[in-house]
Amino acid sequence: MNRIRGVLSVRNGSSLAEKLREATGEGVRRKAVERTNAVETDASGEPFREAWLMPKRKLRGQLQIEQATGRTVVEQKSRMDIHERLAVRRPRAEEMSADQDWTNVWPAARSFNASVVPLPIRMSYRRHPDKRAPFKKYGNLELVKIPNFLHLTPAAIEKHCLVIKKFMTPYPPELLADPSLADKELPIKVTCSSYVHQGTNIRDMRSRVITMRVNVDALNLDGRAKEKLLRLAGRRYDEVNNLLTIVTDRCHTRKQNLDYAYYLLTKIEKWEELKLRQDDVKVYFSGSQGEKQLVNLLAKTINNPALKTPLKDLGDKPTAEQILQHEKVKDFAETWYKYRNTMELVEPETEDVTREYGRKMRELLGLAKKSAHTTQQQSSSSSS
Repeated sequence: MNRIRGVLSVRNGSSLAEKLREATGEGVRRKAVERTNAVETDASGEPFREAWLMPKRKLRGQLQIEQATGRTVVEQKSRMDIHERLAVRRPRAEEMSADQDWTNVWPAARSFNASVVPLPIRMSYRRHPDKRAPFKKYGNLELVKIPNFLHLTPAAIEKHCLVIKKFMTPYPPELLADPSLADKELPIKVTCSSYVHQGTNIRDMRSRVITMRVNVDALNLDGRAKEKLLRLAGRRYDEVNNLLTIVTDRCHTRKQNLDYAYYLLTKIEKWEELKLRQDDVKVYFSGSQGEKQLVNLLAKTINNPALKTPLKDLGDKPTAEQILQHEKVKDFAETWYKYRNTMELVEPETEDVTREYGRKMRELLGLAKKSAHTTQQQSSSSSS
């Protein structure tokens, strides 16, 4: 006698088994009893509310059983027709009027939307654009990737200006009448550049560069401070236009570079203790060796009766201070300063400058003026 052994697998903990029991009605009563017994209360008597993180959706097997037993009716849905959906409303761009306020349509920065922009825009690459035009705006990803400025139209900018106008002050009418006052009243000019280009990133590292131009005369510096500023500036100072140019690009943002430029302009360093006369940018007559030699020479010239120097009215034994305070000596000191500090860009050295220096020296020493006959004899002797 053969025995047949069978194995029956029961999945009591399966959610599918529970759904099937609920479909037959057996598990509904058991579920109600378990739900009643499972109600718990806290210390204040409030019942415990179970949090359902996932919705209780019916499984496909449960839905099939309910459909087979007639407990539910399946709603027949028609296929989606794209033309029917488009027939509900036309694109917004086709409904716009010519006099519509564009600032209400595109008030802020956003990606390109073909159904809103009433412009026949095309964008793509074609090898032969004369034969095949670029793609239209509908479904064109190239128009979505790049930034647009549809929110910065002239009408939008005018609205923004009217809003912030109450926070601004009127432009000085004196500067409009006389543009030359701008350099005096506004000596600092800050220049920066913004770049717009097509790419994955709209930022450009060149936009952080700040160029500051300062009129040095408007700073009202004394001689020592101006010399110190020009020495530290070096080639950044243009002596022809008297402008100091500072370019900052060390920091990552434009605001940081602007603050750094103002820091360089206002920073104070102590260096006068180590400064010598040889370190001066220009040669000064006061305190120079030429000043001492000129005082000694003029003191001897005054006592010489053969020379008619204008300093004879100082007496026989004038002091060095009296000689330096004479008007003729001061005039010669200015000529000496210009002659020794001539520069190629500002005031190039010419024959007229040299002749003026010689004329002032002869006038100071009381020497006779050169006549045309003497000059001709010297030129003929030098040629022979």
